[in-house]
Amino acid sequence: MKLNQIDGHQKWDVTVLGGGIAGLTASIYLAQAGKKVLLLDKASKLGGRGISNTIGDAYLNLGAHALYINCIEILNEVGVTVSGRVPKLSGAFILGDQFSQMKIIEAFNLFLGNHLKWKEKMEFIRFYRHIRKMDLEEINHISLEEYLNRKITSRRVKNLILAFIRVSTFTSNSELISAGVAIGQLRSAKVMYINEGWQSIVNDLIKKANQLGVTIQNSTVVSKITGTYPNINLILKNDTRINTSCLLSTINPIDFVKLIDEPISDSFLQKCNQTIPVKAACLDLVMNGLPNPKLNFALGVDQPWYFSNHSSVAKLSNKEGEIVVHLMKYLNSVNETDSEKDEVELESLLDLLQPGWRDYVISRRYLPKLIVSNDIKKPFHKLDNHLSNSDIGLEGIYIAGDWVGETELLLNASLTSAKNATKLINEKLELQLI
Repeated sequence: MKLNQIDGHQKWDVTVLGGGIAGLTASIYLAQAGKKVLLLDKASKLGGRGISNTIGDAYLNLGAHALYINCIEILNEVGVTVSGRVPKLSGAFILGDQFSQMKIIEAFNLFLGNHLKWKEKMEFIRFYRHIRKMDLEEINHISLEEYLNRKITSRRVKNLILAFIRVSTFTSNSELISAGVAIGQLRSAKVMYINEGWQSIVNDLIKKANQLGVTIQNSTVVSKITGTYPNINLILKNDTRINTSCLLSTINPIDFVKLIDEPISDSFLQKCNQTIPVKAACLDLVMNGLPNPKLNFALGVDQPWYFSNHSSVAKLSNKEGEIVVHLMKYLNSVNETDSEKDEVELESLLDLLQPGWRDYVISRRYLPKLIVSNDIKKPFHKLDNHLSNSDIGLEGIYIAGDWVGETELLLNASLTSAKNATKLINEKLELQLI
């Protein structure tokens, strides 16, 4: 249904801005509570960064996507059936700064061989034993860099820990991310690769939202937001006006504040302006095999690299023998890099890991600066610097997304903040009925 077919006099209980996973999840929770929900998205295809593109017979996520197990509970609550498998705990580490001097070490050999001294092996083991039982609140207020400098004496052990942190948080700036947030994510770093890509999750969400009567409008651009609860108005690019009691925004914070034509609190504006997006350079390949099929995963220790054959455990193509491979460079969020050089770097990495790989490529896609998350979760105190619904200063307007909250990251942050925001909205609307 086109938006201009909606009765202009109709009033919505809640309008959700943004049709990514957070927005779709929130719309389902609201509809489950009996609310009249409108979801708007400016893209032609719903799903945001959760979409998968079909290239031939293969499903390609936007870069390497892994689903953390701690997300499954909320996904199940909103009608998503997750299909996939946990990757094997094996692979290799890439040691060294220069390609000519790099070594590829199988994971078990790194600890059984002489690549680490006995003292370094013990320091690494003590670190992991300690973080499993420590109170993370004690280190939320300092950066990961500061924490590791206090606790780890060996540079090699520190780099190894940072490699695990990068793969679990996607963040390459250890001086910016909260130590408690980073280590908390590392502790819960059990993941799944999803059959037929993350589009299968998006499809389930859209199906459930439609079943519950959520009105979904894509290719719809909002130009201005005015008013507060219970009369919030959205003015679209085509001058259509939408009236809603509450508004939930799941779009990125910078774009969101540009739309609001009301006095937002200074603290909220300041926090939005201080967000630091997490980015990655991603080389995604559809291949008819690997020259070295035994090597399906590798992690850079001294360089911020990731390589994985996701098809080793998940079905990502309808064609027998076809696989999907992801390479990634975790980008520095402060210092810009050269996108062309990053692509050459990822190709050289694959030359090192899979010599002759070019002969196996069916199709390729390079995403030079993919936004993985809209903000790095920085160190915080009780009076924190993180964005929350209490900061906005406009009654009836709420936020959700990977940039909301204190300790959750990535999809878990999106899902958790969506659920929390809908609870606040339902409470608000129920008070109206009393």
